[in-house]
Amino acid sequence: MVGETGLGKTHLSLAIAKTGIEKGYTVAYGSTQDFLRTIEAEHFGRAENNDTLNTLLDVDLLILDDLGAEFASPFYVSCLYNLINTRMLEGRTIILSTNLNQNQLKERYGDQITSRITGTFVPLLFMGRDIRQQKRQEKL
Repeated sequence: MVGETGLGKTHLSLAIAKTGIEKGYTVAYGSTQDFLRTIEAEHFGRAENNDTLNTLLDVDLLILDDLGAEFASPFYVSCLYNLINTRMLEGRTIILSTNLNQNQLKERYGDQITSRITGTFVPLLFMGRDIRQQKRQEKL
């Protein structure tokens, strides 16, 4: 899911997650930033739990929200590559939401990740005006 802020990407992701859970699938939904921060803490021994990465690799549906909002680091890029590549090779479903276009993805994540995203994922483009701003204007 690609589009500017406030167009409903997160809302749709949550609706898909809810439907998947209701149908008995295992679903992991969260911001890319939160997932990567947790994996980093576990990897470097700053967290007791040590299975977030395996959970994200194993669930039926992984939804990574706000791809590109996380702090840029080689560790995060490596984790993201591992998640996308492993799930792709195993035929496991991933939904990504991002505000980044293809050029911004390439600049931020490099060719390997961008190629997998643009060559494997089906883009769903969101267009329009920020719903939060519209609601705010209605209140004024």
